[in-house]
Amino acid sequence: MSATASQVQVTMVVLPLLIIKPPLTRAGFLLSKSRDCRWIPARTAFNQTGIWEPKLTLQVKQDLEAYWKPILHNVKHRQGSRGKYYVLSMFPYPSGKLHLGHVRVYAISDSMARMRKLQGYEVIHPMGWDAFGLPAENAAVEKGMPAHVWTESNITHMRQQLINMGFDFDWDREVRTCDPAYYRWTQHLFLQLWDAGLVYQKEAFVNWDPVDQTVLANEQVDENGRSWRSGAVVEKKLLKQWFIKTSEYAAALQEGLATVPSNWFDVVDLQRNWIGEITGHRVKIEVWDAQRTKAVDTVSVFTDNLPGLLGTAFLTVPPDHEMCAKHRSENAQSLDVACRNPLTGEFFPVFVVEETQRRTVGLDPEARFGVPNLNEADADFAASHSVTWRSFLTADGLIAKGFVGLSGMSMSAAAAKIVADGKEFISTPISSKCKDWLISRQRYWGTPIPLVHCAGCGHVPVAAEDLPVKLPLLESISSRGGSLLAQQVDWVNTVCPKCNGPAKRETDTMDTFVDSSWYFLRYLDPKNESVPFSREAAMAGMPVDLYIGGKEHALMHLFYARFIGYFLHRQGLLPQPEPFDHLLSQGFVQGKSYQDKVTGRYLTASEVEIVGGKTVGKGTGNEIVEEWEKMSKSKMNGLDPDDAVAEYGIDATRLFMLGNVAPRSHRRWDPFRKSSLF
Repeated sequence: MSATASQVQVTMVVLPLLIIKPPLTRAGFLLSKSRDCRWIPARTAFNQTGIWEPKLTLQVKQDLEAYWKPILHNVKHRQGSRGKYYVLSMFPYPSGKLHLGHVRVYAISDSMARMRKLQGYEVIHPMGWDAFGLPAENAAVEKGMPAHVWTESNITHMRQQLINMGFDFDWDREVRTCDPAYYRWTQHLFLQLWDAGLVYQKEAFVNWDPVDQTVLANEQVDENGRSWRSGAVVEKKLLKQWFIKTSEYAAALQEGLATVPSNWFDVVDLQRNWIGEITGHRVKIEVWDAQRTKAVDTVSVFTDNLPGLLGTAFLTVPPDHEMCAKHRSENAQSLDVACRNPLTGEFFPVFVVEETQRRTVGLDPEARFGVPNLNEADADFAASHSVTWRSFLTADGLIAKGFVGLSGMSMSAAAAKIVADGKEFISTPISSKCKDWLISRQRYWGTPIPLVHCAGCGHVPVAAEDLPVKLPLLESISSRGGSLLAQQVDWVNTVCPKCNGPAKRETDTMDTFVDSSWYFLRYLDPKNESVPFSREAAMAGMPVDLYIGGKEHALMHLFYARFIGYFLHRQGLLPQPEPFDHLLSQGFVQGKSYQDKVTGRYLTASEVEIVGGKTVGKGTGNEIVEEWEKMSKSKMNGLDPDDAVAEYGIDATRLFMLGNVAPRSHRRWDPFRKSSLF
C-alpha cells in the first residue's frame, strides 16, 4: 500500500504512539535510511487493517494508540555504545490525580529519553513517589481513611494515568518514600550525617502553623505571615528542634555554582542568594547564669571580623531573639545572663536593643557583637551603659600585648590563627543569612528520626542493623496535626541501644525534603538491601544528565539535594559533588480564570457568558476579570489530563504540551490554539 503526502494530516516523530508517515515503497518494501540503503519490509500505522484512513478522527487516533502502546512499551532498545544518559523528572506527590503540569514535565522527559535511546545511549528514565507529607495525614481526618491506604490508592491511580499517557518510564526502578524499604536508607543517611557531627538539637524559635500544628520553613510563610497550606496566621514558638548543619558546606556549595552549566540560568542566582555572600564565620558563645557559676545555654553569633572578639565588650539582641524568651530579666534593656568570650575567657553582658534588627524581612533575628575599639557607635553605647572595655590594637593596627599567641600579629594573620586554633567554636566560612536545615516536623506521616532518648546516655542513635524504625500504621486519626507518634505508647517506649535501659523514641519526623534529597540515587540501585546504593552504581549512573522540574523547587529542594551530593562525594560515594548536570525548569501550564469582580469568587468557564462583547457571570451579570494563570483547583481553571486525552487523544495532548512554546516558557491551555494545531 502507498499514499501521497497530501493524504496524511499529521506527522509525529518525537511522540511515540502515533507514527504516521507515507512509506517510500517498492513492491511492499520500505527504503531504509541506513548507509547501505537496504530495502526492508514496509510497516505503516495501518498494517492491521490494510486501509489508509482518509481522515485522522479521534477514534482512529485512539485505535492507533491502543495498538501501538503495548508494542512500544515492550521494545527492547539495543544497549548503546555512546554511554549512559540519565534523564530525571522531579517525582510527584501522590495527591490522587495528575494535572496538566505533570503531563508537560513528563512529555518533555519522555521525548528526551526516547531521542537519546534512538541515538544509541543507555538511558535511565525512572519514576517514583514523594509519598510522605501532611496532606495524607489531613485526608485521613477528613475522609476517615488511613494515611497509608489513601497514599497507596493515589499511587495506584496516578501510576495508571502515567501508563495511559504512554510515558515510557523504567518502572522496575520505581520507589516510594513511604516504603520502609526506602526510608530505611533515609534513616541510614541521617545516621551518616550524625556520625559526621552534622546533626544537632537546639531550642529555637520556629514558624508554627496553629491549624496543621507543625513547623514551617520561612519559605512556607507568605508575605502576609500566613501558612502556605492552611492559610492560618503563623505564630512564633520556641521548640526543641533537630537541625542538619548545612552551613558547614555553604562555601563549597557557593563555589560549586561556578561549575554548573550555563543552562541553569537564573537558578544560579537563586541559589547564590539563598546561600548568601560568604564573608565571615559563626562563633559559638557560651551563655552563663547571672552569678557566672555555670554555662546554661549557647548562642551562635555571626562576625566578619574574628579578631574583633578580642575587644568584644557586650552582645546586643533584638526583642524577638530566642535569648529574650529563655533568659528574661526584670530589666527590659538587659538579660540576666552573661556571655563568655571563647578567646579571652572574660565575661560580657547582653543587652536588648531594637536597632539590632538590621536584617531582611523574613530572616531570623540576629545577635551582634559590640566592639567599641572598632566601632564608634559601640563605644558610645558602652559609655552610656557603663560597660568597661580595653583596646586590643596598637597604634599601628597590630594585636596589642596581653593576648597570648596573637600579640604582634596583623588583623588578617590573627584571623587565620583564630580559625586554625578555634575549630570547636568557629564555623567554616559562611554568610550572615545562611542557616542550618531544620528537619523536625511535629506530624505523623513522615520518616521517623532514628534516635532514642535515654535518661543516662542522652540521645542515642538506633543501630544500623535495627533499621528501619518503622512508622506505626494507624488505622484512624481523629484530630489534625500534633505529635500523633507521641501518643503511641507501645511504639515510643523502647530500649536504649547503648545501656539496654528504658528509653523513648524520638517522636518528631523528618522534613520531606530529606526524603527527596537523595531519591535520584536510589533509582540507580532500587533493589539493594545492603546499602542505599552501591558505589559502582553511583559511579556509573551519576550525575543526572538532565533534571526537569518546576522553578518553585529551585531553592529548597535543589539546595538540599546539592548538599547531600557534596556530603556523599566527601564520603567517596559519588564521582562528583554536583548531582545534576543540565537543569530544565519548565514553565507553568496556564488556564484562563474567571473571577467575579463583585464577589471575588472564581467561576468555571461554564458559569460565564459573553453579553454585548463583555464576559459576565451567568445569572448575575457581574463583570468578570479574565486572566491566564497557573492551573489550580482554587481558581477553577484546571483540567484533568484524562479529560484532555478523551477529547484529543494521547499524542495530540502531549504534542500541544511540547509544540510552539519553549519548555521554560508558560504554556497556555487554549482551545483555539489546540484546534488549529490538531
